Amino acid sequence: MLPFNPNQTLVTGAFEGEVGILRSSGKFPFLKVMGIGNLEAAVNLSEYLFQNKQIQQIVFLGSCGAYEWSGISINSVVSPNQVYTKELSHALNLSKQIPESPESFNLRSDKDFPEVSCNAPTTISLAELKNPPEESWKSLDVENLELFGISKVAAKFSIPVTAYFAVTNLVGLNGSVDWAKNWKNLSHDLQNQFLQQFST
Repeated sequence: MLPFNPNQTLVTGAFEGEVGILRSSGKFPFLKVMGIGNLEAAVNLSEYLFQNKQIQQIVFLGSCGAYEWSGISINSVVSPNQVYTKELSHALNLSKQIPESPESFNLRSDKDFPEVSCNAPTTISLAELKNPPEESWKSLDVENLELFGISKVAAKFSIPVTAYFAVTNLVGLNGSVDWAKNWKNLSHDLQNQFLQQFST
């Protein structure tokens, strides 16, 4: 995993289960849960960065679902290099999406892990998604609910973001059920792997 200075880095996740092992280690002076969903994460991160001016890097540990067409396996760990927020209802012509500017954000990915393009919509996709619903989705690999909000706020502060995601499920009808079965063990594995670089 990428080296960083713990005294200048915010380590974060959406909820306590994604960072609890790291918190218990006592090795990360700036560790804060940011909440579930783009909006909650963005609001909380903005407040945190205003209060902690020394932060120069953000590391986000979380989970994601893989789109079936990506070929990414459950139980793997990925590091996004780009994030969008595309709504499935718009792709299916059920709604009109409000445009984002910019449309996407680049991340400081860790090339020791598969680099992926992440979608971070405001809702969990529960439709059957064997194939991309429209052309612009073909390059999307995984789905997470917070990364776009975090990246948008970080960009305002000119702070790079590195994300590590445990792939817990395939996006689709059973995605939430499979996530509930898998997230805890996979998150613990990811946190322990992350912790190993600080074991000396």
